[in-house]
This record gives sequence, structure tokens and C-alpha cells, in this order.
Amino acid sequence: MTEEECVLTASAAAEPSPPWPPAQDKECTGIVAYSERVFGHLPRSDQRRWAATYLCGLLRTPGRKTAGRMARHLALSGSAPQALQQFITASAWDCTASRVELARIVSALLPGAVWTVGLVRLRKRGTHSVGLRRRVLTETGQRVDCQVGVGLFLGDGHHSIPVSWRLLLDDAWCGDPERRRRARIPADVTFRPEWALALEMLDELTASGVATTAPLVYRLSHADSACHLVDYLARRDRDFVLEVAPDQPLSAVLPGGAPRAGAPGLPSSAAAVAQADRPAATSTRPGEPQLSMTEVLLSATDPSATANQQTQRLVAEHTGNPRFWITSTHRAGPGTVRALAHHSTVTDAAVRRIHEELGLLDFEGRSFPGWHHHMTLASAAYLYHHPAVPLAPDRM
Repeated sequence: MTEEECVLTASAAAEPSPPWPPAQDKECTGIVAYSERVFGHLPRSDQRRWAATYLCGLLRTPGRKTAGRMARHLALSGSAPQALQQFITASAWDCTASRVELARIVSALLPGAVWTVGLVRLRKRGTHSVGLRRRVLTETGQRVDCQVGVGLFLGDGHHSIPVSWRLLLDDAWCGDPERRRRARIPADVTFRPEWALALEMLDELTASGVATTAPLVYRLSHADSACHLVDYLARRDRDFVLEVAPDQPLSAVLPGGAPRAGAPGLPSSAAAVAQADRPAATSTRPGEPQLSMTEVLLSATDPSATANQQTQRLVAEHTGNPRFWITSTHRAGPGTVRALAHHSTVTDAAVRRIHEELGLLDFEGRSFPGWHHHMTLASAAYLYHHPAVPLAPDRM
């Protein structure tokens, strides 16, 4: 722990716990009971009480959710804003157990849930927010300064709940000792692409026994990611549905991997293979999307990637804006694969709600531990707040 962190932690520990919850406030009493389940592992009683207070502030404070506004809305003492801020940014506590507990709650409430990955882009002012860099927003083409969080979600096709997060850091942060020191980035944190961060979270939660057989549904932004992911997931017997770009390199094959008669010997692309099979595309009822399904082998373009030699399936949607998915599910029909892929759309909607409703832009996020603390509490608030996931006391 740095000298600055020791000072701040001691100051936070010296701050009396809040008078919480008010005896007459039944809603806050329920939040405290929920918080005790998710954050009850925290080693000190004052940390557990501040966790419940911060969680209640996120859930009940309208508008901007700064520490000051939350403390005023909850009628806390004048020193409470600093104590709340210090609990998030300086107090030493590990998020892992809380994230495992969130995943356990969600997997019990949403049987048959699948894993999905969502990206949240947090626009920030100044230059000190950890992980900040100039990026292009795909939606608008605008270049902005932002943090990028990679979230792992559990969802059932109608609802998607975040349970774990990683912060995307580039070499400008990981390779700068002074920046690392100021942001308190742990020594073992190095640059990793978003797919590697997603797999790290998946491994962490799987090792804890959560949703161990649930498939992964993932919309990829880079063609090279597919080979890495397919090889990694195949070695762990994890089913997957990966949305890929039209130019994803692959080859059409027969079941078992033999080259298909009439197929070119060199790798083709997802769009070309799907187009060749379009005459055989099927739709079960009028108005439904036209889908095709082809046995394929992926081709590696990244020298560091290994092309997995197991046969996968390419499912393509030809109606409207064509879409392409690589999947390991050999027994599911193309309609089922497309339905699984829809989980990513539900996750996108959840990311927007989290972004808008839980104060992600109101948190400055200068320290690496503080960013993770805030995102974990925001995830817990989202789960408690979610209208389709009732958390009555008898279900906690």
C-alpha cells in the first residue's frame, strides 16, 4: 500500500460509521440486508456500513450521484462525503467475493442464463482518470477522451445483469511507472485486449462454481479475436456464439473438417461462404429472417493466434443487414443460434441503462482500485434496482 493510501485509509477508518439505516425506513433496511449478503465479506464493520450507505445513495439519489449529493440526500453528517469518497478510492478491499456473490444471485434468479460481454465507454474531463485515452465512438465517429470498461453479464434473453468488470488499459498506462504509481495500478496488471479480459473474468467466476456450463455470447470487434477465443473456449469445452465481421477469414468444409467439393483451397470470408450457401438458406415462416448454416474452419491472420482445427458452424442472417455468427453448438438449429445471439442486444440495452442511471459519469475514477469498487457497487445497485429481478428478503 502506498503512503498516500495508508493516510487515506486511516482517515476513512477514523470516520464514524453512518447512523444507518434509519429505523423507520423499511426500504433502506432491505438495501442493508442485501448489501450484507454481497459485501458482508468486508473485514471491517465500518467498511460494511459504508458499502450499504453508498449502495443506498446510488439507488435513491436523483440526478448526479456524487459523494456530496448522496450524503446530502441521505441526510448524513458534513464529513460523510469525504468518508464515502475515501471508502471507494482509498479503503483496501477486494471486489472478487462480491462479484462472485452477484453472479450466484443472478444465476439462481435467471435459470438457463448465458454469459455475454458488454463495453461501457465513460467520457471524462481532465487527464488523470485511470485508463483515459482518446478513442473513436463507433456510434458517432466522434473522437473523445474516455475510459473503457469490459463487463461480464449474465442474462436470459430478456434481462442482462453485470456481475464483473475489467478496465481496459493500454501501454501508455501500463508502461508508465509514474502513472501506475499515481493510479495505484497493481504490478500484475498489464495490457490485455478486451477478449482476454472477458476470458479472465469468465475463468474467475467459473472457478467459483458459477454458471459453469453456460455458453458465452460475444460480439467481436476484431477478426483476430475469433481464433484466440475459439481456441481458448474449445479447450475448456465451453459452448459459444461469436458474432464476427463479414471479412472474418474461414473456409467451408464438410463435417469432420475435410475440404468441401468446389470450395476454394485458400481461406475465404464469412460473407463469401454464406453467400455461396444462400440458395440453401431457410426460413420457417413468412416474414422470418432467412438463415443459412455452413460447417467451417477458422483461419488465423494474427501470427500469435492458433487456428483451432475443430469444425465450427457459420450461421448467417441474409435478411436486411447481414450478420454472421461462429458457433460450437452443433445440435442447435440456426434459429436457436440467432436467438442466443440476441442476448448481446439485451446486454447493450443494459449497458445504456447502467450508464444513464447509476452515476458512472459522476465518478471521477482516478484510482484503479476506486474504479473497480465503484463499478462493483454500481452492478449491485443495478441488480437490486432491476424491476424484473425481485430481491425480496426470502430470496436473499
